Amino acid sequence: MFLTDFLDICDPVVVFDEIMKGIDLEKYLRRIENRTGRPRYNPVRILKTILYGFVDGGYASLRELEDRCRYDIRYKYPDGTGERYAEA
Repeated sequence: MFLTDFLDICDPVVVFDEIMKGIDLEKYLRRIENRTGRPRYNPVRILKTILYGFVDGGYASLRELEDRCRYDIRYKYPDGTGERYAEA
């Protein structure tokens, strides 16, 4: 199953994601090369998650956002996880 199967079309995260798709966020982020180590996270997905945290509950610390990304399917949706299968 996809995460989109669990979310209503009128859910705020779906509306938020549709609005964010219309904005070219790449032009606001600078390119940083990944020279060594693990591959970097997608900066657009991280920005979308942080912005949705502000929309959803006002201010949220990065630790709170990390917890929400683990347990709340609405936070998995804007970071692109909605494209994958939902974990059982």
